[in-house]
Amino acid sequence: MKKGQLILAILSILILAVSVAFALIDALVPLDFLTHPILNFLLCIFAFYGFMCFWLGVTKKSPWYFFLSAIMLALSLLYVLLNVLLALWWLVIIIIIVFAGIIAILSVMVCGNKTEDIALNKSPNYKTYEERKKEKESEPNKEVELPKLKSFKDEE
Repeated sequence: MKKGQLILAILSILILAVSVAFALIDALVPLDFLTHPILNFLLCIFAFYGFMCFWLGVTKKSPWYFFLSAIMLALSLLYVLLNVLLALWWLVIIIIIVFAGIIAILSVMVCGNKTEDIALNKSPNYKTYEERKKEKESEPNKEVELPKLKSFKDEE
């Protein structure tokens, strides 16, 4: 196991332990923090893993991690805002949409638009027709022997 993977595994276990501890404390000693201990557990999980995915998205330049972080952080933000702003549900939806848009813009800024690179032939794996033709010609042509087909007439 690599050092980075080990750090992520330990961090994931710590996040899970902190979330379980917070939920148990909220269940045993009524903290009246937000609504329910299980929902608070999910809030901690989504928030911490969302921040971890955001950090991985920035460091590894992966739009997939940005996508995961946007979903997890938006869910935790939704839960917190709905419990704080009880009557203004439409404002919460607008805030979530703006938040997801900001994450999407950051994803494109950090990771770049790979679809655009492919369309403009800037991808590192792109080869022109001439390059592919030269590679095909440089490969040795091996003649493949076809199997002999037997017919019911050959059985005599």
